[in-house]
Amino acid sequence: MTALERERYEKNLLIPGIGEAGQARLLAARVLVIGAGGLGSPVLFYLAAAGVGTIGIADPDGVAPSNLQRQIIHCEDSIGSAKSHSAATRLAALNSSITVKTYGRITLKFLHEHGREWDLLVDCTDTFDSKYLIADWCKESGIPLVWGTAVAMNYQVASFWSAPPAPYPPTSLRSLHPLPPKPGTTPAASSVGILGPVAGEAGTIMASEAVKLIAGFGEPLLGRVLVSDALKRRTTIVEFAELPGD
Repeated sequence: MTALERERYEKNLLIPGIGEAGQARLLAARVLVIGAGGLGSPVLFYLAAAGVGTIGIADPDGVAPSNLQRQIIHCEDSIGSAKSHSAATRLAALNSSITVKTYGRITLKFLHEHGREWDLLVDCTDTFDSKYLIADWCKESGIPLVWGTAVAMNYQVASFWSAPPAPYPPTSLRSLHPLPPKPGTTPAASSVGILGPVAGEAGTIMASEAVKLIAGFGEPLLGRVLVSDALKRRTTIVEFAELPGD
């Protein structure tokens, strides 16, 4: 680690469990963040600030005016541009020493061909099809996954890993939610909205989970899901285990 890196990441180095060894793991890590919206914005900012060496940003959409209420990685001058490129520009301004790669839509073909190039995936998508596609591939491949979802004033965050170190149980999204809900049975941000700071809370927790998994310290949310109602300021952590035949 260089003298400049020691100065830049001084506050990380002081945290018990990180130190130089943990920071070195962050600097060497390759993390793919899927979705550069309300959840992805704080995830991307904090991973770049923490010194994650290579960050992939995958998002097929362009920046729209309605995104700016919560997707804080984008600015007015980003409207009309690809979210992945807009986010990459912001990360380059924050930390020019890291490598940022951009992608469009994540497909099963992409994951089969390139997914194992990454140490960790972070699911910041907002559709059930994407979430189950990503989670099922991570379960099959053994790549750890940080997962989150947020709508209105509520959010959930968990980490899944089908081949975790002891003493954590092997889990996947289907351990927590075996099947995706039927269309129209759950609220969506498109119909009930989402408060910007609520997405920010969820994304910040997801970033913390990613840092813990990479640096190898603390107690990540493996086999546990954090469920929060920001309206009533109630947060619960619920344990779950791998389902037989999952």
